[in-house]
Amino acid sequence: MNLPPVADTPPGFWRRSLAYSLDWLLLAPLLGYLVAPHLLAAWTALRRLNSLLQDWLLAKMLAAPGVLPSPLGLSHELMQDAPLLASVNALATQLSQALTAALAIAAVTAALYFIAFEASDWRATPGKRLLGITVVDLAGQRIGWRRAAARFAAGSLNWLSFNLGHALAAWRPDGRALHDLVAGTATVVHTPMPGWARGLLFAELLLLLGLVAGLLLRLLWLLAQIQEAGLS
Repeated sequence: MNLPPVADTPPGFWRRSLAYSLDWLLLAPLLGYLVAPHLLAAWTALRRLNSLLQDWLLAKMLAAPGVLPSPLGLSHELMQDAPLLASVNALATQLSQALTAALAIAAVTAALYFIAFEASDWRATPGKRLLGITVVDLAGQRIGWRRAAARFAAGSLNWLSFNLGHALAAWRPDGRALHDLVAGTATVVHTPMPGWARGLLFAELLLLLGLVAGLLLRLLWLLAQIQEAGLS
């Protein structure tokens, strides 16, 4: 069923949040395929590094049973063990390179996705389009490649500000987030919130609350176990 048009207005914070979630959900399969080999390499390097250090520490403890080694002393011994230190550095380098490659691929893929769609005739990513959101310049026109790239690059400021840049959209009457202010863009909606989107947003909030409740229950259980161990 087609929704009736409404006057262009800034989208609410939750509508923007849901559109952003939908975009990353659409991107997830491609990102998973592209970064999986690098994440697997990082996981392998991390496991080998952990095993190497555990074996070395176990050997030190068995060499002096009943004596708890000093962390400072262990660090000094590690720095003096040239073969072990070389192996640790090699595995740490592999881990760093794999994670850097995965991050770079994810960043480039996301940049191409958001910039290409927002600079296109759609003026929106698929997630925004599904929710009736478009990205325009301050004259209400298509933003083009340069402004779309600036908008995406400025998005990093939102994360550096602990998401205050995103939250800014909820406080301003024009609904512009930090990256909109930097890039000279705005987001507008021209359709009512779809009913299916309200249901999906509600399910997303329930899932988030469930995760938070689960973490709190886990923390309470661990505290109870520690208290019980202390009393026994």
